[in-house]
Amino acid sequence: MPAPCPANICPGALAAPAADVGKCLRYPAAIVIELRLIRHALVLGKHRSFARAAAALHLTQPSLSRSIASLERALGVTLFDRTRSGVVPTAFGRILLERGEGVLKSESDLRREIQLLAGLDAGALAIGTGPYPLEPCVVTAVARLLRDHPRLHIRLISLDAAEVVREVLAERLDVGVSGVSHLEDDPRLVIERFGPQRLYLACRPGHPLVAERCTDFARALQYPLAAPLLRGYHAAAAAEPARAARLARGANRSFSPQIQINTTSISKLLALESDVLFPACGSMVADDVAAGRLAVLDVHVPALQTEGGSLYLRERTMSPAARAFLAALREAVTADQRANAEFDRLQDARRAGARDGAGRNGAGRKDNGRSDGSRALRAGLRSATARAR
Repeated sequence: MPAPCPANICPGALAAPAADVGKCLRYPAAIVIELRLIRHALVLGKHRSFARAAAALHLTQPSLSRSIASLERALGVTLFDRTRSGVVPTAFGRILLERGEGVLKSESDLRREIQLLAGLDAGALAIGTGPYPLEPCVVTAVARLLRDHPRLHIRLISLDAAEVVREVLAERLDVGVSGVSHLEDDPRLVIERFGPQRLYLACRPGHPLVAERCTDFARALQYPLAAPLLRGYHAAAAAEPARAARLARGANRSFSPQIQINTTSISKLLALESDVLFPACGSMVADDVAAGRLAVLDVHVPALQTEGGSLYLRERTMSPAARAFLAALREAVTADQRANAEFDRLQDARRAGARDGAGRNGAGRKDNGRSDGSRALRAGLRSATARAR
């Protein structure tokens, strides 16, 4: 019977040649070899003497003899002939000596790569980010991760939300970060939802709708919209803006905007140079609104929200790099939520001030009130942005 499988073993098999069958004791159905025993055999093959090999290994000669006997029992063949002139490898032993160095080298390389990855000194991380509530948070988290682990290789790609899910399920992404409000629970995935955030329609300050003081969602969507492919409630709201406030959140449909874009940065550039509108959370546009580069319309549909989240495979062991990224992402999301809440508060205060101003007698007083409110809003946004950072 082969010896019981020892501890600290590495699976492997050495094929026995047809020749030298007379030396064969038995062929086990499965061969499991302890790497320590291979190392001992290699040293014995080098020195061709049990005494010299035992000395090189800092073992007693009987201990080395027991190691070689254990290896021969595990393989079911004789590896070395003991002759008067010394130890001579058999045909099986020659195969072991030829292949053994490579086995030990592969084991050493594997051990090193695992240790490096576990220590985040090397390794790779694949992240897919979809449009677009958490886009700034992903950038912040990746930057923080690279500051702490500058040798880490990161692949960061922008995809449609549905593509993020597909790539995670196909194991081509370690982590996906995207809007998850349209996603149903999937037993294959761990989905961490970060909570809903209000959406605004942003545009350049000189946009006709700003001068018009547009508050009607249907009127706003008469202008080009730059956004990702919309799904669920967002698709229904864009397709039927006059009914947006009354639509069910579970609406199962999709809507392709006039300009389909997956990143906020490009949408913002288009809006600055044209009459394009784009949806954004407050934190995405707070700096630009505070600086007067962008404006947000007074269109407010209470249910027009988005929710970001992370997702990864439930049954796949998460790498240390992925765990570190998710920890950094959660911190970035917490700061982003504070910035969004402050932006929402200031926008609500501005709307309340505008309504109060509209009730006053005299256009001059109303305009002055709006101007004062705008200045106060910009000051508040600068302060909120500074606190969030």
